[in-house]
Amino acid sequence: MPLELVYLAPSRAHGNSPGVDSQAANSANALQADQPVRPVQAARPVHAIARAVTPEFISRPLTRRYPHSVAAPRAGELHVWRFRCEWLPVPVQEGETWLSKGERERARLHPNSALRKRFISARVVVRWIVANLFDGEPHAVDLQDDGNEKLRARHPHDGRGITIDIAYGGIWIVIGIAPTTLGLSVVVPSPGASLDETQEGSRQRARYSSLCNALRYAPVDIDLALLSSDTAACAFDLAEHGCWHVLDLPMSGKIRAAVALAQPVTQVHAFGWPKACVFGESNA
Repeated sequence: MPLELVYLAPSRAHGNSPGVDSQAANSANALQADQPVRPVQAARPVHAIARAVTPEFISRPLTRRYPHSVAAPRAGELHVWRFRCEWLPVPVQEGETWLSKGERERARLHPNSALRKRFISARVVVRWIVANLFDGEPHAVDLQDDGNEKLRARHPHDGRGITIDIAYGGIWIVIGIAPTTLGLSVVVPSPGASLDETQEGSRQRARYSSLCNALRYAPVDIDLALLSSDTAACAFDLAEHGCWHVLDLPMSGKIRAAVALAQPVTQVHAFGWPKACVFGESNA
């Protein structure tokens, strides 16, 4: 049966009062009542594109000296970083000074120390990466944040833009960077989860979630059969949502990960993966 990407309404700002919310809802209902009822159009079917070329996978070591030969990704390029929460390019005390006021506030509000540490580590590394890509300082990086680990940054001089997504899975933090919209997903078996979920099921779930994240939960039906390709790279014509390319990322054990992008990928620079790692392997 098809999976449905369900739209989730954005959370309200913390400063809104119940009275304000009620007034806004009443106004919206009144406006809606004045509008004519529009017929619901049947959704166009989703199609898998038969062949998607598997991109070149370039493994790079995870070091605290940024490789200056690596420029900001251009069309057809994807950067992915994988590291543990304890890895930072600088001492944590220095890294925390890079965070914006909003990031520090979000870190303070995290429910436990482990999640707070994970969030700080991810943001420190993102700022370090973008500062090196754009020849700037980490604390001066202007990150446009949607509050859900979806970030955008633009070069302060030539206007080049990049999109950044962050995903967490087990011991890993994974960061994806591309010049187009993308969505990351890492699926980790958790206690209490279905014990009979197959590796194929986990892979389908990772692919589905990557599309969810990339599309920001826009409604579209996807048949499970379309997510069952044996190849590491596949593409989908999502009707009015356009064509999306989904790529499996090599991970260790039962962990599965995928990234969905709005344009084809020909080259992946993978930081933190073994040098001999290739697409289609799950023991990285």
